[in-house]
Amino acid sequence: MSDADTYASLIREIESRKASIQRSVVNWGRTNFRRFEWRENRSPYSVLVSEILLKRTTAMAAAHVYSKFMSLYPNLEELAKAQSRDVERLLRKIGYHKRRAKMLIEIANYIQEEFHGKIPASKQDLLEIPNVGYYTANAVLSLGYGTPAAMVDTNIERILCRLFLKHFPKKPRISTVQRIADLISPTINNQDYNYALLDLGGLICRYGSPKCKLCPIRKLCDYYSSSKQRD
Repeated sequence: MSDADTYASLIREIESRKASIQRSVVNWGRTNFRRFEWRENRSPYSVLVSEILLKRTTAMAAAHVYSKFMSLYPNLEELAKAQSRDVERLLRKIGYHKRRAKMLIEIANYIQEEFHGKIPASKQDLLEIPNVGYYTANAVLSLGYGTPAAMVDTNIERILCRLFLKHFPKKPRISTVQRIADLISPTINNQDYNYALLDLGGLICRYGSPKCKLCPIRKLCDYYSSSKQRD
């Protein structure tokens, strides 16, 4: 089968399942959301900060420093004025602290200088900011501004690859995964959907030992149907 045929088959499968996937994921999320401070009273700034804090660490680890960070640097202006050594000291307990501090300060200064201190609300502008890639840009759009956008991290990529295991290319490019995520992502309840997928990947559809029998979309999942055949 050619790449074009494979992709066409994948698109047909997505169209046939996506409404059920959206509904099941959102319904599951509303009773299983993990509670983190950065998910409460969200703003584009708090989303941007939390996504940098979450890089290369766990949500539980980031939770230990988020509140103190936001009390010291409650806005871009204060963060732009921060001393690297002070931010590094605060972030030391979650690791990657020197690079993380540099990223945060660079982001704040760039937005202050290029966007007059306002976090942009367009993907094109967000992607101009140093250290901001597609995932972070889409997180700011969806979770910070309420603009529907598909977030794809390693957890969500794993979910999508398992859902459409029989139809995905063996080694899909991240751009292909993003296009698939864009096709499935709903415009209504987009924030709930994104949070639910993140939590589904963290709690259920895990890398090493997925809890398939607890998964709300197992009946729609190629990986689960294949696993049942092997049992």
